[in-house]
Amino acid sequence: MDNQSWVVILSMGFFIMIVGFLAAIGFLIYASVEIRRAANTFKEFLKNAEERLNPVIEEAEQTLKSLRKVSDDVGTATENVRNFSGAMHEIVDNVRVLSGIVSDLREGLSLRVLGVKAGIKTALNVLIKQFKEGRL
Repeated sequence: MDNQSWVVILSMGFFIMIVGFLAAIGFLIYASVEIRRAANTFKEFLKNAEERLNPVIEEAEQTLKSLRKVSDDVGTATENVRNFSGAMHEIVDNVRVLSGIVSDLREGLSLRVLGVKAGIKTALNVLIKQFKEGRL
């Protein structure tokens, strides 16, 4: 009887082990099916995300190209303003020089006119004096 008890206990243990092993296999099969389903869902999500993101990425590229063009245009405009400012500075310098020349010329002419005026006045006074004295 002692041997039969061992056989029954071992048989029951073996049966419980087989049931546990089959349950583990069933659980692993279920888990692998769910993992496969989740992987397929994830692949589909990635595909949809890629389809949605491609136009956004293309629009972003176009926006960056536009910004680059605007930036280049701003750089060109800045350079043009800088050149214009330099030209205006040169014009102002030339006007100052010209103003100085005109001022010097005016002063010279004014002095000559005053000199000629004084000469004419003196000559007329001398002429009138000689006319009065009867020398003429």
